[in-house]
Amino acid sequence: MQYSSGLNSDDWQLADWLAYLEKLHPREIDLGLERVAEVYQRLGKPRPGKQIISVAGTNGKGSVCAHLTALAAAAGLSCGSYTSPHLLAYNERFRINGQLATDINICLAFAQIETARAEISLSYFEFSTLAGILLMAEQDLDIAVFEVGLGGRLDAVNMLDADCAIITSIDLDHQQWLGNSRELIALEKAGILRSFTAAVAHHRQSIVIGDRQPPDSLLRAVSESRQSAAFLGRDFDWQQTNDSAEITLSYSASVEKIKLPRSPLPAPIQNDNLVVAFQALDSIITPLLLDPVKLLAEFKRMPLRGRLEKIASQPDVFLDVAHNPAAAEVLATWLKLRRAQQRVSRTKVWAVVAMLADKDALTVCKIIDPWVTSWHLAGLCGPRGQSAEELQKAISPGLQQSQRQYETVSLALEVVRELAAPHDLILVFGSFLTVEQAIRYWNE
Repeated sequence: MQYSSGLNSDDWQLADWLAYLEKLHPREIDLGLERVAEVYQRLGKPRPGKQIISVAGTNGKGSVCAHLTALAAAAGLSCGSYTSPHLLAYNERFRINGQLATDINICLAFAQIETARAEISLSYFEFSTLAGILLMAEQDLDIAVFEVGLGGRLDAVNMLDADCAIITSIDLDHQQWLGNSRELIALEKAGILRSFTAAVAHHRQSIVIGDRQPPDSLLRAVSESRQSAAFLGRDFDWQQTNDSAEITLSYSASVEKIKLPRSPLPAPIQNDNLVVAFQALDSIITPLLLDPVKLLAEFKRMPLRGRLEKIASQPDVFLDVAHNPAAAEVLATWLKLRRAQQRVSRTKVWAVVAMLADKDALTVCKIIDPWVTSWHLAGLCGPRGQSAEELQKAISPGLQQSQRQYETVSLALEVVRELAAPHDLILVFGSFLTVEQAIRYWNE
C-alpha cells in the first residue's frame, strides 16, 4: 500500500511504524487541535465507546484510569483505556477488557490514520490518540477511558466530547507549556470541560474534581460550565478505620455510605484516586452494581506499574515515576509512614534518581532528602535528558545527604545492590524512563 509519505509500508512491523512516527512531525510536543481534529473528521469521527471518560490533571491520572477500568470490569462493563506514556512496550497504551492491543491491530490502525492524514503532519502523541480511538471503536465498548496527555484544552484527547470529565490534583509541572502557577495550569486542564447547552443533548457532562484544594480558576471554570460537578472532600470523601482492608465512601448531601476494598496501590493517596474513579463511573452508569469478589480479583491484577511498585525483597526495592514536587510529597509521606512502622531502627534508604532536565529536581529531591541515607544519581539520555553531573549541580545545594554519580540507572543499581543490607530500602524514582531502565535491569 502506498501512503501519503510515499513509502510502501505493507510489511512494516510495529517497530517500523514507531520509528517512522518519531520522525514524522518536526516537534515532539505541538499543542493544538486543528490538525488532529481534521484527520479525526476524515476517519469518520468514530466513537470509542458508548460512554467516554476523559482524565486530566497533574498527578494521579494513570492511577485513576487504572481504578476506572477495574471498577468497570467489576460492574460487568466492557471497557477500554488509552494512557501514556508506556514503560516497557508501546502496546501498554491501549488496553481493551484487560488485554493489551496486539501489534497487528495497532499497525492496522496506523495504516488507516496514515491514509486519512494525507498532507497533514501529526505528532507521535496525536497519531497514538487516533489509534486509541480506532482500536476502541471497533469493540462496541460500554466505557472508553482516555488519559489526557499534556494540559487539556489543546491536547489531542480533547477532540472527544467526554460524558464525564475528571480533573485530578493540580500542581506545577510542564510550566513552559502550561504556565507558572496552579491557577494557569488549572485553566488549561479545565479545557476538557464542556459548557451545558440545552439544545445539544451530548453536551450534558458530569464533572469530578479530585483536587482537595482546587485553584480558583478551576472553580470558576466548573461554575461557568453549568454542568453537574462533584468535588473530592466537599461532595464525597472516604474514611478508613485503622488498618481495615476496606474504606467507606460517603456523601455530604446524603446519608448513603458505600464500602469499597482499599486501593491495591501502596500510597494512602491512592484511595483518593479510587473514590474519584468510583464517583465518575457512578455519575454515568445507573445503577452501578459492583461484584465485590470480581473487584478484588481485578485489583489483584491491576496493571499499573511504577507507582510505589515493589519489585524485590531483601532489600526491598520500590519504583516510582514521581517527577514533580507534589509527587515527591506523596513519596515523603510514604517514607515517613514506613519509618514509623519499621521495626529495624538501622534501616537505610538508598535513593537512586534520574530526572529529565526540564523538571524541578532541586525541589523534588529536597522534599525527600530528610528520609534518605544517601543519593545515587544517574544520567538519562535523549533530548530532554541530563547527565548525573548536571543533576548533581542542580540538586546538591538543597541536600544534606551524600551523593554519588553514575552514567546510567543500571550502574547505580549495580552498586547500591552491593551496598544495601537485607533490611534496607532502595527507592528508584524520577521519571518514567528511570523506572523503565530499573525494570529492564532487574529483568535481566
